[in-house]
Amino acid sequence: MMKMRHVLSMILLFPLIISVLMVGCSQIKTQTTSTSSTTVTTTPNVPTITASDAYNLIQQNLNNPNFIILDVRTADEFNSEHIAVAINKNYESQQFTADVSKLDKNKQYLVYCATGIRGAAATQIMMSLGFTDVQNMAGGITAWIQDGYPTVGLATATTTSAQSENGLQLQVSVNASSLTSGKALQITLSEYNTLYTTNNVSAEKNWGIDGLTTGACPNISVLPFGVAVYQGQYTAQNVSKGTPLDIFAPVACPMYVRLINGYTFLPDSINAAVMPGGDLTTPTPMLAKITVDGTYTQGTQLTPLVPGVYTIVAGDEWGMLEFLYISVK
Repeated sequence: MMKMRHVLSMILLFPLIISVLMVGCSQIKTQTTSTSSTTVTTTPNVPTITASDAYNLIQQNLNNPNFIILDVRTADEFNSEHIAVAINKNYESQQFTADVSKLDKNKQYLVYCATGIRGAAATQIMMSLGFTDVQNMAGGITAWIQDGYPTVGLATATTTSAQSENGLQLQVSVNASSLTSGKALQITLSEYNTLYTTNNVSAEKNWGIDGLTTGACPNISVLPFGVAVYQGQYTAQNVSKGTPLDIFAPVACPMYVRLINGYTFLPDSINAAVMPGGDLTTPTPMLAKITVDGTYTQGTQLTPLVPGVYTIVAGDEWGMLEFLYISVK
């Protein structure tokens, strides 16, 4: 009889236990942020920005040395596809806290990962280190792509970089690895200081190949790098035998004489003062965006790139060379 009463009591208490558990679970709140195409989970107390607002923020800060886009995914994820001009610090690395602590805490940072989770955790770490202006992009690069914003990398474009012994990194990317004939090719070049301190480098003349430029005139301006486009597939071993295409409209180039004996790069930046007489308060962005609409094969007549494989070669005066390949259909 006593055993039956005990069983009956447990049966009567069961609904009460279930209701308590349901109330307890309901107190665990999940904050969601809705973008134009996705709904994503974010971490409380972490400054968060949507993909659309992040895009507008980036457009407002083009060439602003005090604005940094920070990708906290792994190197493989970053190399596959990332937001242009972003720098990579792997949140999963044991050195992440030490790495980000070396960044300038007074700059503005837009942080992102794949879906927003690692970005939120990274943002919390940065805030605890004393960063004054840092935001995590809700939904990460997944939301960014779903909202239709551009990336560079193997998925929708191609990008590569090489680092020299003087702490500089030559970066080159194109808007797509495959184009339809008649469509424009967008090439972005930059010389990036990988150091967390001011970097003084001497001007050199160790060009890997001849014919590199950022415009119709020879590359004798303040930008210490250039690009050339070749029809066909070339490597460092045979590119010197190729003839670069005339991708710029021919113009009468003025005589340009200027003594350049070096560059002073701001920390962790593409901005540098040209020496002598350089002014670090108004540095020159070491970045060029080149549009290739075709090739000038007959005077000033522009001919679209014909179908085939093309080689894009970027190089600088310190001897670095980078190769990218695209196909035109």
